[in-house]
Formats: sequence, C-alpha cells, structure tokens
Amino acid sequence: MENGTPIRILYMEDDPGLVRLFEKRMAKKGYLISIAPNGREGLRMFSEEGPFDMLLVDYQMPELNGLQVLEELMTNEPRPAVIMLTGAGNEEIAVESMKKGAYDYIQKDIDGRYFRLLPIVIEESVKRYRMEAEKRRMQQELKKYAQELERSNKELQQFAYVVSHDLKEPLHTIQGFAKYIEETYGEDLDEQGNEFLGYIIEGTQRMERLIEGLLEYSRVKFKGIKLKDIDSGALVDNVVKDLKATIDKRCAKVTYEALPTIRGNERQLNRLFQNLIDNAIKYCRDRKPQVHIRAEKQENAWQFSVQDNGIGIDPRYGEKIFAIFQRLHSKEFTGDGLGLAICKKIVENHRGEIWVKSRYGEGATFYFTIPDRVKHIS
Repeated sequence: MENGTPIRILYMEDDPGLVRLFEKRMAKKGYLISIAPNGREGLRMFSEEGPFDMLLVDYQMPELNGLQVLEELMTNEPRPAVIMLTGAGNEEIAVESMKKGAYDYIQKDIDGRYFRLLPIVIEESVKRYRMEAEKRRMQQELKKYAQELERSNKELQQFAYVVSHDLKEPLHTIQGFAKYIEETYGEDLDEQGNEFLGYIIEGTQRMERLIEGLLEYSRVKFKGIKLKDIDSGALVDNVVKDLKATIDKRCAKVTYEALPTIRGNERQLNRLFQNLIDNAIKYCRDRKPQVHIRAEKQENAWQFSVQDNGIGIDPRYGEKIFAIFQRLHSKEFTGDGLGLAICKKIVENHRGEIWVKSRYGEGATFYFTIPDRVKHIS
C-alpha cells in the first residue's frame, strides 16, 4: 500500500494446492497472510486473531459455505472488507454476495490467471476499507467532541448563572449602603464626598447592567433555538413601538420597506433588530437620527440592512466591534460592549452572517443574512 502499512489478509480456502499457489504468487506483495482451512475456522480466526484488512472467502467450503460465512461476518461492526472467490460461480452468486456485503467477487480460473487480477482488487478494496475506517474514526471523534462541547456549554451556562448570583450579592450590598449613606449623611458630606458617592452608585449600576448583559449573552450563546415563520415587517413594527420613548426623545425617524416572512426565532430576532436600531439612534451625535431597514432576496437567504446617519465606524474596526466587551466610544456613549456581540451570536444561531460597511463620520450600514431553508436549529 502507498502508506507503507502491510495488508493483513485472512484467506479462507479448503484447497491446499490453491493455498500454496496463492502464497507463492503473493509473496512479493508483502502481505501478511493467515490461512483458514474452512469457514468455521475462518470465523474463529477473524474473531480471535484480527483485525484483518481483507478477507478472501472461497464460496465452496466444508461446514460453512462462503455466503454463510459472509452472513456471519456482516453482523460485526464495523463490517470487514470481503472478496468472494469461486471456481464454479455464476451471476446469481455474485449478486447474492454483493447484496450480503462483499466488496467484490472474483471467479477463479483453472490455470490461476486470476491471481494477476487479485492483487489489484485487494489493493483497491483495502484502500476503500481503510478510508471508510478513517471516516468512522473521524465521525466518532466528531461525535465525542460534540458531546464534550455540549457538556462544556452546559457547565459554562451554569457557571454564568452561579457567578452572576455571587457577583450580585456583594453588589447589592454596596448599592444598599451607598444609598443609605446618600440618604442619611448626604447633607453632611462636602461636594467632593457627594461626587465620590455618585461614582460608587453609578459604578454599581454599570456593573449590574454588565452582569445582566453577560447573562443574556450566555443564554443566546448556549441555548438551542426553535424556529417558526415570522413576518419580519410586523416584528420590526413591534420593535419600533417598544423603542418609542427612545425614538421620541431623540426625534428619530425609523423607516422600513416591505419586509419578508422568514424562518427564525422570534425572541432572538426581536433582540437583534432592537439592538441594531437602538445603536443607530444612540451613535448619532449632532443630527436627528434616521434609520432605514430593507431586505433583499439572495440565492438561499434574505439579506437585511439597517442603515443610519450616525457617526460611522472606522473600517479598521469593522470586525472588532462584534467582539465581546469591545467599545470604540467608551467615554462619550453609554454601553457595556455586549450589544453587537449578542447580535453576532443571534445571527450565527440562525446560520447567517453579519457585517458592517461604514466610514467614520458618514453613517453605517449593518448587514445580516437569514437562511430561508433552515427548519430547525439545535
């Protein structure tokens, strides 16, 4: 073989002359050959002395014929590579052999010329068998990895809940005492003292928002989602109603074209549009925010765009903004650096992609795709 690993063959043959001829003809091939004089012994050797890369099984043998041996062999997992040999064969035997799992079928001739063909068939069959074995190994590894990943995800989700609870307890204690000091001793504190106390209260509130954001990110990241048909136009309409206070406060204008019915998770898609629209309004510095939403049909997906007239994004940071805790304007604008990370995870949960096109000072357009043929995502 090309990989240098010797081929190990179990040859079930009751004719000693053919056995000697086979060993002589195959001597130069470097095969590791074991001989079984009948089907019963062949099955024993296969069970106790394996594994073998290839089994050559004579059709006519005492105790068990080739088809009977083949039936026994095919109960094994993984199934072995078998070539059926016969000196009195016909098409019916060939068809039956292949149905029962043989890789190939060769009819023996009187003068032994079939030995010239046999190594070629053996090499190709073993190559196929080893490829299938490697495929099974990779599938098993993948299954094992998936199981470990699922277990790890569950542990991480549980960890997120536990940590958030443990973090909130001392945080609430700090908030409680800070409020008590403010209400009880606020008048006794000087201007700097009240300023510092304000920093403490503001810091604990920011920390609480951050913890809640982490919890939400963990839920989006780890939880499987159920899909259904969603009218994305109605969904965006509801999001705009939910953001009415923010929109009115900034005198923003949110418009959208006719939007399609898509396959998705309503709760997560609601949060996706909410985050993108809210960001579009927030990151608009010195003008009335304008947000426009549209969708275009691609080959296997709907491509949505959320366009704004805000401060824009330097193209160098087009990928960075989707990473957790990454913020470009930490001092000027409030936020926890989780909004776009959550958007990215929601889109990935739907087997889509998200990206942004923008120039600093010229607004930004966020694009994302939602496949239209996904029935369920676990």
